[in-house]
Amino acid sequence: MTTDRFFDFAVDTANATLTVTRDFAAPRRLVWDCHTQAALLDRWFAPKPLTARTASHDFREGGHWHFAMIMPDGQEFWSRQDYIEIHPIDGYTALDAFSDETGAVSPALPQARWTVSFTEDGRLTRVLTLVVYPSAEDLEKVMAMGMEEGLTSTLDRLDDLLDTLGGTSEPAKVTISALVRAPAETVWAAWTEPAHITQWNFASPDWCCPSATSDLREGGTYTARMEARDGSFGFDFEGTFHKVDPGREIGLTLGDGRRADTSFTPEKGGIRVTTIFDAEGTHPVDMQRDGWQAILNSFKTHAERL
Repeated sequence: MTTDRFFDFAVDTANATLTVTRDFAAPRRLVWDCHTQAALLDRWFAPKPLTARTASHDFREGGHWHFAMIMPDGQEFWSRQDYIEIHPIDGYTALDAFSDETGAVSPALPQARWTVSFTEDGRLTRVLTLVVYPSAEDLEKVMAMGMEEGLTSTLDRLDDLLDTLGGTSEPAKVTISALVRAPAETVWAAWTEPAHITQWNFASPDWCCPSATSDLREGGTYTARMEARDGSFGFDFEGTFHKVDPGREIGLTLGDGRRADTSFTPEKGGIRVTTIFDAEGTHPVDMQRDGWQAILNSFKTHAERL
């Protein structure tokens, strides 16, 4: 961990606010992932010697994060954040509260509105967190509970995690490809039309894609709901088209800022579909490649049946 980067913890009792500013030597995309993906949050969002454990996490406007900070002796301290606004990679706003293990808010303890913003300058990402309490008394209560020491230790842990993840490196570019033996217009329609997307956009038969939308234009949005067929888990895959060249190429910027660019190239016997995507920092690259390739293989099977 490097300790000489900018850090400021400012208390404004008159306005019942905390302003916490911290620089990290990592790309903004990776710092954002660490704040918004449960698997990464569990690796840093608690002061030493506590650890974090997520009970449920749904990072979307209207969603929430329910988690515990756990003492070495097993004692649990539960909290939840309810997401109000999300601006991918730029920032988010959430209501933060103490809770019980069921997620019910503890009304006797202070609640606050957190606004977290992310800016990048060269190799550094600055995270600015504005925490607003309903009253000066609530602010004084959390300060007496050790807010400054706890948050400082927690951010030190994030620094350590970013070092472990290789924070200064760019995301790996991963390539997948398949030759689809179908006419070009069929391949394009199967890739871009929601009625087709829901028929192939999953990696294995125990998953499904119950809904999808595609505003196929530069600046338009794309969404696909991915769910386990038994209902045990699901998430929304979202992005914005940064390039649309009909029949030739589609570029998608994902909600976390990563990119996925897909080309459609005529070859003998069909259309070569190739996607190059930025790997995320949570899972092994090989696992991500296998998952994306399985979805592409599912697309190939669907398109060739049309």
